[in-house]
Amino acid sequence: PPEEMALQIERQNLMARINLPMGRVEVRTDEGGHSLDLDIANLTFKHLLLLRIYSDPTFARGFRYDREDITRARANENLAAKYGLRAEIENPLTGKPVSVRAFLKWTLNEVKPLAQALNMWDDLYPLVEMSEGGRNTSEMIRARLQMALDANDEVPTSVLKELFYEHEATIKADVERIASDYGTLGNDSSRIGEYIQRSRDVVRQDQSAPIRFHSKPQAVVEVSYPDKTSEIIDLAKQLIRIPSVTASPNERLDEVHRAASLIDDYLRNAGVKTKFFDGKYPAVYAQFPSPHGRGVRGEGEILLTGHFDVVEPEPDDSQFTPRIEGDYLLGRGAADMKTVVATYLVWMKDAMKAGAPYPNIALLLVGNEENGEAEAWGTPHVLKEIGLTPSLFIAGERTGEGGNELLGEICVENRGVMRFDVIAHGAKGHSGVAGTGDLSEKLISARSALNEIFAKQLTLKSEDGWQSQAKFPFINVGTTGMYNVTAAEGILGVEIRPIPQDNVEGLKSEIEAYCVENGLEVKFVVMENGVACDLNNPALKALIEAVKQASGGKEPQLGRKLPGTSARFAPGGQAVVWGQSGIGPHAKNEAHYIPSIEPYYKSLNELAKLWK
Repeated sequence: PPEEMALQIERQNLMARINLPMGRVEVRTDEGGHSLDLDIANLTFKHLLLLRIYSDPTFARGFRYDREDITRARANENLAAKYGLRAEIENPLTGKPVSVRAFLKWTLNEVKPLAQALNMWDDLYPLVEMSEGGRNTSEMIRARLQMALDANDEVPTSVLKELFYEHEATIKADVERIASDYGTLGNDSSRIGEYIQRSRDVVRQDQSAPIRFHSKPQAVVEVSYPDKTSEIIDLAKQLIRIPSVTASPNERLDEVHRAASLIDDYLRNAGVKTKFFDGKYPAVYAQFPSPHGRGVRGEGEILLTGHFDVVEPEPDDSQFTPRIEGDYLLGRGAADMKTVVATYLVWMKDAMKAGAPYPNIALLLVGNEENGEAEAWGTPHVLKEIGLTPSLFIAGERTGEGGNELLGEICVENRGVMRFDVIAHGAKGHSGVAGTGDLSEKLISARSALNEIFAKQLTLKSEDGWQSQAKFPFINVGTTGMYNVTAAEGILGVEIRPIPQDNVEGLKSEIEAYCVENGLEVKFVVMENGVACDLNNPALKALIEAVKQASGGKEPQLGRKLPGTSARFAPGGQAVVWGQSGIGPHAKNEAHYIPSIEPYYKSLNELAKLWK
């Protein structure tokens, strides 16, 4: 019969609810208006009750979840909704009359031994206070509104607005508290940190959003580490976990922004003044306070530079899970160059904490180094925007090329980058018709001619290996699989890495002349000369002395950097490349040499003493 079937369905539903842990405990944790402490207390209370019920079968066994119990529970809910803690209800376990406050007190006492054993009793304080006569949230709001009633027993709109803004301020303070303290939560901290970073990225698009997901400056609770290297590695791991990929058809720009937010958060929380350059590719610029608190300085400063974007992982996203093997930290970006970025951040935090006088050293980190920094906010764009001409530009790219050096070379010369496309134009037509032309042949001829120009204008061979490099990364003509249609356009890609001693302007002029003469178009995408720092630069001398002091008096090794870096953007060429040690940048075995972290950090400390 239908009635019997309905009864069976109801019985099965009840049994299902009994077998589900969440069905055995109904503590409301989704109500608005509570303080953060009360929300934590409610969640903790629910957690403890679940533990108690499922570890002790005799606890609360009087509640059978039958029709009578459920009817009683719903009636109790209605009474509690109307009268709060003052409500007189039927005890869910015995059916006898009891006040909500008394039942709350009894339940708290039942879980107290477990709460104390798990060090959670203090988290229940707001509920303990209520059980002993304190008001709950609704009672506090009700009392506040009753005091504001006018002659018509109506609450003025102004009072409701006041309540709203007070609650908004409370939430803002709660979020700041979470953002300040979450680092102490151990394994859970990374997940909360990711949520905060993503939330910051969202509200960054809406400047009117009242909750900014920032912590209070210098209010962050610091995690204790056994040594400075461990602290830097922990931060480097956080950065490596963010897949901030550029220089790819599948750039992950949201993740690039998340990395920038983490960096900006870290520095702001340490009290360092930052400027966040928001755009397709973000950048972060940071300075210490100036002497006597008069704003910040820009003149004569040493500029530490780096980037937080990475190339695509190899072979897959597992490379964004950092791991340590022996003396190496592995992961995409470990060697290029998130470990050095982490070193800069920790050092700036520590220098800020040490107090005045602060070093005259600033930091610039960009999110589009891997694809050439041609767009904002790459290094040249930021330097122009803030009008900065540093005494010395230090690009923190890896200079321990062997992967086992404690201190990398100070590379006083660095090759530049020149990228351009040679374009041949034609007309689409049937490949079997004479006179339609072959653009590939035209570009191959251009390649041969350009090689002759390069041999004349560039130093392509050198006994000591300090030489320019010219390559043709790609040639694109026609459509794959289409054989009977000639192409309308063909492109030959060219990349040159010139040493500073070569005449790049003369090279450019000769390339342009050749293209005009042969009916080709040329488009220069990137063009930066190599740089050679003046060895008499006082800031360079200070850096050399700092590294010497940090290494126990050993003279640092000067060198030259073959791969292009952001150093090529330094005004007047006053730049060096100086980083730590690692292997396999852009490769699947990318790894950073951990022992090179501490000497670098110590060198920064020594540099700070010399460049106030």
